Amino acid sequence: FINSISFYPLMKLFFVTGNRNKFDEVKKVTDRYGIELEWSDVDVVEQKLKTEKEVAIAKALSSLKILNKPVLVEDTGIYFEAYRDFPGPNAKVVFNGVGINGILKLLEGKPRKAKFVTAFAYATPNLHPVAFVGECEGNIAEKPSEVIDFAYDTIFVPKGETRTFSEMTKEEKERYSHRAKALEEFIKWYKARKQGE
Repeated sequence: FINSISFYPLMKLFFVTGNRNKFDEVKKVTDRYGIELEWSDVDVVEQKLKTEKEVAIAKALSSLKILNKPVLVEDTGIYFEAYRDFPGPNAKVVFNGVGINGILKLLEGKPRKAKFVTAFAYATPNLHPVAFVGECEGNIAEKPSEVIDFAYDTIFVPKGETRTFSEMTKEEKERYSHRAKALEEFIKWYKARKQGE
């Protein structure tokens, strides 16, 4: 039996995303652990599934078919307590459709609790996708921050904070970040797997 990832150079992965900022954010973390991350922006159709974990696994399988190399993909959703399972994994579609002002209108007079959920999925040609999930609870601000940033970051205030994600430095955001939590879980698993080879 040959270990499923021993065919590839140690610690080299392809992070598949069309968002260069997301790649830079993830690479900053993987660099600290000696994991070599390369950017791939191959076009992967995002399926409409119920959870971020399912979406990430489907994206990992699609990416693998195209690249045939070890891949890491990510999917993020946001959930408003005022609505059941909404926007969920369709967060990007909702944001692109109604924008910040439309989202704030949806929450007028309603509870403002919300949470981000991120799933990372990793796969190789000989390993079915493995997924790791991270969450960050918080609230949706009454009005957008003057610091305009990526999508929901302009209106999301993590629990224990008074500032939105967009008002924080990258280092401050990482302390709360759902993406950082999921990524740390993956890295722990990945390094343990590598050390066991």
